[in-house]
Amino acid sequence: MKKILWGTLILMAATVRLLGQGNIAIDTSQHFSAARNFSFTSNPNGEWSYGYTFGLSDAFNLYTTPGTTYFSGEQGWFGPISSDWGPGFPLVVAEPSGDATVLDVGPGPSSYTVVRWTAPSNRRWDIVGQFFGTGLTTADVHVLRNNHSILNSPLNGSDVVQFFRVVSPGEGGTVDFAAGPGPNGDNGADPTGFEATIAPHLYNFTTVDYPGATDTRLFGINAHNEAVGAYLDAAGNPHGFRLKAGAFTSVEPVGAVLSQARAINDAGTITGWFQEESGSMHGFVFQNNAFTVFDVPGAAHSQGLGINNGGDIVGAYDTGDITTSIGFVWRNGRFTSFEVPGSASGTTSASGVNDEGQVVGIYGDAVGNSHAFLRSRGVYRTIDLPHSDSTLATGINEAGSVAGNYFPDDATGTHGFVLKQGKATIVEFPVLMSRTRVRGINEEGALVGFYSPEGTTVHAFVGKPAE
Repeated sequence: MKKILWGTLILMAATVRLLGQGNIAIDTSQHFSAARNFSFTSNPNGEWSYGYTFGLSDAFNLYTTPGTTYFSGEQGWFGPISSDWGPGFPLVVAEPSGDATVLDVGPGPSSYTVVRWTAPSNRRWDIVGQFFGTGLTTADVHVLRNNHSILNSPLNGSDVVQFFRVVSPGEGGTVDFAAGPGPNGDNGADPTGFEATIAPHLYNFTTVDYPGATDTRLFGINAHNEAVGAYLDAAGNPHGFRLKAGAFTSVEPVGAVLSQARAINDAGTITGWFQEESGSMHGFVFQNNAFTVFDVPGAAHSQGLGINNGGDIVGAYDTGDITTSIGFVWRNGRFTSFEVPGSASGTTSASGVNDEGQVVGIYGDAVGNSHAFLRSRGVYRTIDLPHSDSTLATGINEAGSVAGNYFPDDATGTHGFVLKQGKATIVEFPVLMSRTRVRGINEEGALVGFYSPEGTTVHAFVGKPAE
């Protein structure tokens, strides 16, 4: 194992410019949420409509009576069957204050409440959602595509029925989410929680879990679909690995107690970082089954985070305070250090680099928010997705497509994105509250990253373009 400490650290001396973020648009026109799009006053409501049927595949009848439940104060739409709970049964209602996150769908006696979505275009769609009981529920729940069932399940007590389907109903076709009173036909105490999101089917996802680990993350992918990442052992320590053709191989220098493999180029050269028992942290390059350890001159800790096909490496280091970071590029044997102009001192990290030498990464501002950046030919451009508190750029491919994740200001967690020619596409692993983080992108647009729907267990994924 070789160790390299190059004697010259070149501080960025060229004239640089920091440009504004430009016009970045998120295409949400084809993203739908049953709860967040719910209307208390309009039915139909765009692609959504609310109604009822007396048999599961019987004629769909629109609710025409808006109102408020007598006890819970929820508002929404009510059917023609008399009720002691509100203006009528069946019903679909939501909390009137703030953005709704779930709907309450109450069946009627021998009747179904239905939330219907009508497809605006002819394409494949991801449908993700759940029905859940409220303790005393004895219902039956269904999802139908063009009046044909694709999910049928009982729902009792506090059961949760989650679903994910890829559907092609055709333009003007329908997807119905229905709740019925259960086998006894009695809707007493049958309130049922419901939520669903619908978005274009853009990626075919595969979950990746390192054997025995509860936390697996992928950070980089090359043109041959070889990926690198890290998993946590039973003590919570990360260890780097390579994933090739479904097989895991350890990528960790001798003497390491912690490590991450962060990026891999098309030749299979890997960069990352590791920590020794003493606490010292170093970058590494793994090539031809041999490790080369590197340290940025003057650094207390160094991390390799990105690599291109020319062998250029980008990353971050600090000079003693591990809570700070300074970006670097290691090219042709020389380290060049940089911080994004206008950033708070010690908050720059370079995460990805392509063959054109374009660098992406993250910097912090004076109030503690994170911003993504793209550095191209000496010009820095901030990447802030609209309505986000923080944006992170973690990968860039040869076409200049940038991958990362952002935290929207509506506190809905974190979402992945791919930015191409000023247009950001949201990337969500198809489970509810996936907390998706995209970390790497290759030339074909395949993605790697991780998601954590339970908030504790973390799963890695590979997402290959579907269209």
